[in-house]
Amino acid sequence: MTPAQPTETAQPMRAGCKRVWCREGVPPERMIEALAQPGETLKLSKKSAVRRVGRCVIKESRERGLTALVKHTFRGARYRRAWPAARFLEEHGVGVPAAWAFIEHGLCGLVWRRTLISEYLDGFRNVEQFLASLIQQGAGHDTLALFFEAMADAVNLFTASGAFHEDLSGKNLFTRDGQHFRFIDLDAVVLGVNYSLERRLINHIQLYDSFCDQVSDHLLVPFITRMLPQEQDPRVWMPKVRKGQKARRLRTEKKWARQGKLLG
Repeated sequence: MTPAQPTETAQPMRAGCKRVWCREGVPPERMIEALAQPGETLKLSKKSAVRRVGRCVIKESRERGLTALVKHTFRGARYRRAWPAARFLEEHGVGVPAAWAFIEHGLCGLVWRRTLISEYLDGFRNVEQFLASLIQQGAGHDTLALFFEAMADAVNLFTASGAFHEDLSGKNLFTRDGQHFRFIDLDAVVLGVNYSLERRLINHIQLYDSFCDQVSDHLLVPFITRMLPQEQDPRVWMPKVRKGQKARRLRTEKKWARQGKLLG
């Protein structure tokens, strides 16, 4: 059930209070059947729930009541991001899970929930976990450097497409072999924006923060430099990245403290 093209059906299918858009070749009925299954919970947050049903990953907005109704009805573009982002990135050769269906739950112009169904990345791990496994296996500097080079090239392909990922942390970048990558959490992707130095710095801070506890700047400076335009001097850029990382980490630790999570 993995069609070759990311083209969607021209018109959504109506099924009760659901409007269902599907990738070409994917029967809407199968997506509705998958949606009805409890599956295996992969992730829960205040805003969304992610579960696996067979070869499908189902990500649903979790907010309910009047708050959800207002947000999904009047801020629809924000909550519809993942569907066009997945198709856009795939068409530009960027590695993402194949998006199979997008479902809006609503009636009479009111929407209270949205669902994205995409492929399950079997055998993949996020890049933080993959790096940890390389280190545990005793991988040398050259092996780790190749991993970071391949990841930088994947990020460069992503940003060159005209997309910006607002949360480009290591937890949202998956790999199976350290050379080929898949970007997830496509709700955080904005299309058609200029990849300004400010946006680039945000991404570099997020990525640096993901790896600086596992490896040193001997690997991370070349990694960041590979994602810089030639006119940018790494000697000027890296202090900004390090400063931003410390501020990001402090915000994270304060958030964890409020939530009662243990630090360490």
